[in-house]
Amino acid sequence: MSMDTDFSSINYQFLLKAREIAKQDPEMVALLLGIPKELAEPLANTSASALTSIIQIKEPLLTLRSEVWWWERLFKALNEGNQDEINAILEHACFVTTSPLGGMD
Repeated sequence: MSMDTDFSSINYQFLLKAREIAKQDPEMVALLLGIPKELAEPLANTSASALTSIIQIKEPLLTLRSEVWWWERLFKALNEGNQDEINAILEHACFVTTSPLGGMD
């Protein structure tokens, strides 16, 4: 996916706001991100500084995706501060955002 627009700061602001919502209303953030409610807690526990890693993704994250495994992996790596894992996840973000529904086809 080739993008002329850099969505990195929008992605960061979006996830910061989603994190705030996750702290107050896990069901709402689950609907917003298209993730299971169980992933609201890892997002709520992710620090703002850990979320800065997301700025490496230039493609928009504002699209709903059903690839739950990707969100699980991202939140876990961010919360653990595992930069190697974060880098690996971010390198493959464009494939996840353009994959068919479910990412398994």
